[in-house]
Amino acid sequence: MNTLALVAILAFISGAGAGLVARPRDKSHKVLEAQAQSLDALLDGQTEILTEAQKPVVLDANLKAALAETPPACIRDLGGDPLSPQCLLMACWSYGQSSAQRPDCDAVEALVVQKGSESKSGR
Repeated sequence: MNTLALVAILAFISGAGAGLVARPRDKSHKVLEAQAQSLDALLDGQTEILTEAQKPVVLDANLKAALAETPPACIRDLGGDPLSPQCLLMACWSYGQSSAQRPDCDAVEALVVQKGSESKSGR
């Protein structure tokens, strides 16, 4: 009886071992499928971006007016700095030209003159 049990256990172990050895080890097809799916998603996203980028830019009248009112000293592409006193002064002057309530730009002018004199004196 013990011999029969021992033979059954050895047969089970050898069958399990043979099954483990014979199982497919190459799982690269799963990795390649996942990579292909991610590449497809990336390509779809790039195509969508390219389609949107090729559409013409439409500016409405309000945006055009706002861009026309922006002083050159406030536009970085023109060498300006939106945080500079020069931008503040030009904006104050431009609003003073179009507004019925004229702003007082004297304090801003004094700041610009002070900054200008400091830069010329080498401080």
